[in-house]
Amino acid sequence: MTEKHETGQRLGSMRPIAPSPATESTTPDSPESSVRLSRPRPLPRSKRRLVLDFDIETVAAGYADPSWVPDKITCISWSFVGSDEVRVEICGKRGYFESAPRRAMIEKFLPDFHRADIVTGHHILRFDLPVLNAECMRLGLPPLEAKMVQDTMRLPKAKGFKKGQDVLSDLVGTRSKKLPLNWQEWQAAYEEDGWTTIIARCAGDVEQHKQLRVALAERGLLKPPRMWNP
Repeated sequence: MTEKHETGQRLGSMRPIAPSPATESTTPDSPESSVRLSRPRPLPRSKRRLVLDFDIETVAAGYADPSWVPDKITCISWSFVGSDEVRVEICGKRGYFESAPRRAMIEKFLPDFHRADIVTGHHILRFDLPVLNAECMRLGLPPLEAKMVQDTMRLPKAKGFKKGQDVLSDLVGTRSKKLPLNWQEWQAAYEEDGWTTIIARCAGDVEQHKQLRVALAERGLLKPPRMWNP
């Protein structure tokens, strides 16, 4: 039986509200396990597509080769742009060592990934997507399909310009802040029952990124989506 956070769990104490109108797409009915986040500002109507914002958390899986460290996904958070809902799934402590909980977690994410016209996130071209694809193959799932991707790490060329999501968010003044965790705080978070801190961190990354993406687009700093081929 897969260990995961209790369905219906929400960050904070906000009461459920009706979904707000989509800014880029009409989103599906929100699942019971989703959490509510703030609504981003709308993008121009000409750019409306079904856009999925996502983030993963990982742990190192081994050090057989010092130059290559495989990653195991421990948590996935995602939200359709234009929706206040964020889904968060975890593999739980069993997922450190057993494949079944991680497979079950990823299988809950993949249907929304496949139906999205575009996926977006920070540094997903070189990290999140390749790691997710590796996990799919390792767990006996089909490889990811080719997808249009808008990565907020892709900005105009610059020297001495820090491009971390937290730094860029401070630069453009997003309302949401990334939950800071040092090395020991990460260790403690994985010892918690229910992984409350891990869930808050991953969901908060998606909330902040949705706001960051809009702000970068408004400043003319965001490059258009491009095709990612596994």
